[in-house]
Amino acid sequence: MRSLPDTTLMRRVGADDECAFAELYRRYNRRLLDFFHAMGRDTHLAEELSSDTFSRVWQVRRRYAATGSFPAYLFSFARHIWLEHCRRARKQRRLGVVANWADVENTLVALDAFRPDEAAARGELEERILVALDGLPEEQRMVFVMRIIQRLSLEDIAEVMQCPVNTVRSRKLLAVKRLREALKELLAI
Repeated sequence: MRSLPDTTLMRRVGADDECAFAELYRRYNRRLLDFFHAMGRDTHLAEELSSDTFSRVWQVRRRYAATGSFPAYLFSFARHIWLEHCRRARKQRRLGVVANWADVENTLVALDAFRPDEAAARGELEERILVALDGLPEEQRMVFVMRIIQRLSLEDIAEVMQCPVNTVRSRKLLAVKRLREALKELLAI
């Protein structure tokens, strides 16, 4: 299985081959976790959304048509799941829903595990970069994460974002420009 191309594996998944699905999961789970973590900076949320992405791929497995690259196919699902999450979060904020009890419990556990020595170990540079990344408009941040962190091609990102390659290119350039501006005092040597 390890030597088979992604598209062949996905065709096998379409025929209910769970071993092929497990191989795709092995290949791409870390990339999805990194993508969702870069978008939301929440490890638990990244795990949940990555799981949702693979679940969605499994649900529609029989409709797969190898018309493009598998990473573009997978990250199209990831993008839609991220946007659904954002819509739900906005709706909850608008309706005044703060958190459910599971969220409160997770927060308390996280606070209990927090140690000042670990917080000090996180460098100022990492924190500033993440804050600057959070400050980008959603579409620019998504393109930046897919291109720079996930190393997807401009064509794959255009397919995922459903826009022209030049739009992807300009969003990436705008993101880099904004990040440079936000981090200029750290980058000056």
